[in-house]
Amino acid sequence: MARMKLTRRQFPFTPAFLPSSLLTPFGDFDDLNATTQHLFDEVFGKEFPMKSQGWAPAVNVAETKDEFTVTAELPGMKPEDVSVDFTDGMLTIRGEKVNEKTEKEDDRTYYMWERRFGTFQRTLPFPGGIDDKKIAAEFTHGVLTVRLPKTEEVKPKRQAIPIVTK
Repeated sequence: MARMKLTRRQFPFTPAFLPSSLLTPFGDFDDLNATTQHLFDEVFGKEFPMKSQGWAPAVNVAETKDEFTVTAELPGMKPEDVSVDFTDGMLTIRGEKVNEKTEKEDDRTYYMWERRFGTFQRTLPFPGGIDDKKIAAEFTHGVLTVRLPKTEEVKPKRQAIPIVTK
């Protein structure tokens, strides 16, 4: 049996049979990344944390009238491997995923390795009006959920306005 070479998939990748000009109107992907970064800088300012180092977990941010909810996928991690803090309107999730390789696997040849290991940090900005004394986090089945309740003064208040006919 012929040996296969282990390669990492590079993202974004361009299939060899398609010219990159067909895939994006911006030219190659380096131009697209630079254009995207420029747009984020214009809209959110330079301090907006778009780039991440190493690997970063997938994160969803949702808002209701009472709170913001952040969920992060952290498969294979334990709660003690993760820390969460909120400082000056910035929620930071940090952690480290340790490689699970054991001595028994030394004779194993990997043909594909897509799982990520190492430290990560995600910092997400939030608008004012977060009740930082009531922020709560829970970790269930590899998903971290952080609830950031809004303070009373920023919750949207509904007021019916009577319509007068003349």
